[in-house]
Parts: sequence; structure tokens; C-alpha cells
Amino acid sequence: MAQFINTNKEYYWGDWYFKEHVMADNFNYKAHKKELSPYYEQHGFKVSMMFADFFSQINGIHSDRYLSMDVYYFFVVPALNRYDFINAYLDKNIYTELFPNVKQPATIVKNIHGHFYRDGNEITFDEAVDIVSHADMELMIKPTVETCNGDGVEQLDDRDPSHLKALFDHYNLNFIVQEKAKQHPEIQRVNPTSLNSMRLYTYRKLDGTYAFLYPYAMLRFGGKGAIKDNTSKGGGTCLIDENGLVDDKVYRFKSLEVSSLKRETGVENLVIPYYQKVIDTLLNAHKRLPYFDYVGWDVTVAPDGEPLLIEFNLVPGIEGPQIMAGPMFGPYLDEVVDRARQVVCEKAQANKKTFGKGSAFYLHMQ
Repeated sequence: MAQFINTNKEYYWGDWYFKEHVMADNFNYKAHKKELSPYYEQHGFKVSMMFADFFSQINGIHSDRYLSMDVYYFFVVPALNRYDFINAYLDKNIYTELFPNVKQPATIVKNIHGHFYRDGNEITFDEAVDIVSHADMELMIKPTVETCNGDGVEQLDDRDPSHLKALFDHYNLNFIVQEKAKQHPEIQRVNPTSLNSMRLYTYRKLDGTYAFLYPYAMLRFGGKGAIKDNTSKGGGTCLIDENGLVDDKVYRFKSLEVSSLKRETGVENLVIPYYQKVIDTLLNAHKRLPYFDYVGWDVTVAPDGEPLLIEFNLVPGIEGPQIMAGPMFGPYLDEVVDRARQVVCEKAQANKKTFGKGSAFYLHMQ
């Protein structure tokens, strides 16, 4: 019997995650469940062709190189990124210090571990309430750690001090109040109510150079009336080509159906403004993250044409990219899998021990 790097425990977790979070209800997952990918088998990993079957039914790209959920989350990501540092770096309150030269939504107040800050100076609870209550702009409040899918992100309309005090008590620790981000009118027309962001990926190769991962660039937009851009809120996702042209096909999780951007929104031939500037900005920003070779960026374009950073992800999901554009990492997959083979097995085991069953940590990271 062949010995695989990923044990049955990881393998079955990958199946469970796929069925719960990715697979469409009408997909026959048993059809190729017992077949193994020759590509991953030769590299020592046990990967069911179920994944290739599902993704290829949607995008028409047939390959045995689709990553399974367990190999990706338990082996690939820990090979590329330092897990023991991830939580600290994911605190959105430190974005301005990490990326001082990248445009971000204006910060009004921060709460870091229960302490309030304004312009780098600690302030009191009452001072924070007073500053927010008198801010003359549209505001958003959101948690800054352990968040995903826009959970906890709300528009802050009621500025009455008593309401703000109750709201701050409710959020308790680690949140931020920012000016509501404004986006370029070309991007806004996809859905005027939501902040429509791009998910873009960058990778630092073993030779030290940085690559923009194409064709996995995506534009995400919210559902009708929504302020959030994720598909769980009724929105959709479209691919963006190398010139910034947004594809008409609209994809959604847990669905084998592909819709049309023009039919849903009336928008066609949309080109992301200043697209190359966005890519260059993110490649430069990645240089400020020496512990992480792989980053998923959520970014839009401000009305003045400047790239506007929303957040970055150090355990970014690959379900969407593989649904839309084929096996993740493209020409760099051989290098990535080789890194996983040689380095990750012990790190993955250590992380699973550190985080209990393992899945509880990964499920919070999107």
C-alpha cells in the first residue's frame, strides 16, 4: 500500500471541507471519488479526482493538478507562510504601519486589545466616542482580527453617544472605525451599494522574485442592496484578464451554474481603471511581508485612480480561483508542491496540534 504525505485524517478533512463549503448540492461527488490524481500521486500526496471533476465541470479546464482542500490548507500554505506569525499580521489595525505608502480608508479610531487610539496616540473610551460622534463623513465599523466574509462589518449611521457606547461595548476588543471607502465610478457601476473589490494573488518565488498570479484575478460584487461584496451575501465573482477586462461570466460558490454580468447588472466591457498600477502596488507591498511568500489581496481603485487596500489574507481561499481559472499556482505549481513535500509535513502536524483539531483555525481564514 502506498504511503502518502497526507494521512487519511487530512484526506477526509479535505473531503468534508469541500462538501460543506464548495461543492454544489447537485454534484455527483462519488463518480470519481476513488480515483487518484496521477500528478499528486507522483509527488507523494493522495488527492481524489473528485476535485478535478467538480472544477472542470464549471470551467471546462480538465487537469489532474487541482489542489485538494487538505493538501492546500495543511501543507501548501504552511510551506509558504509562517503560521506562528499569521495572527499578529492579520490585525487590520496595523495596516497603516505595515503599508504606509499604500492608500487605505481613513481611520477615525482604533481599538487594539481594548485600548483606543487616534493617530497613534492612546485615548480614552469617552474620547473615542466623542471623536466618532462628531466625524463629518460616512463611517464603517469592523472587527480587526479573526474575521472573514465581511462578518461584523457595518455602516455606522447612528452617531448618538449612548448608541456608540453600547456599540463599542458590543464589539469589545479589536475593531476599527474608518471612513466609508469610495471606489472609482467604473467599478461602482457593477453594484452601486457594495464596495466591489478585487481579489488578487502575489507569490514570492524561491529565487526571491515576485510574481502576480494570473489568471486568478477576480472582481467581486455584492447582491442587490448589499454593502458587502462576497457571494454569501448574494453577489458574484468574475475573472479579470491581464489587461483589466472583466469577463462576463459570473461564478458563485456551491453552484455548477455560470451566469452573465451583463444580464445581471447591465454592465459589459468593463475595464478595471489603473489596473497595472494596482498590480505594481501589490507586488511592492508584498516586499514588506518577509515571512509570507503567498498573499491574497483585497483591493479596489479609489476615485482618484489610486489603488485602495481593503485587506490582505495570508491563508487565502483557493476554491474560487480553481472554480473559475483552473488549478491554482499555474506555472509555479511544481515549485509550490515541491516546497510542500520537503518542508510542510512537520509544520502541518505542529499546527494541527497547536490549533486542536486543525480545522477550527483554517475555517476562520478566507
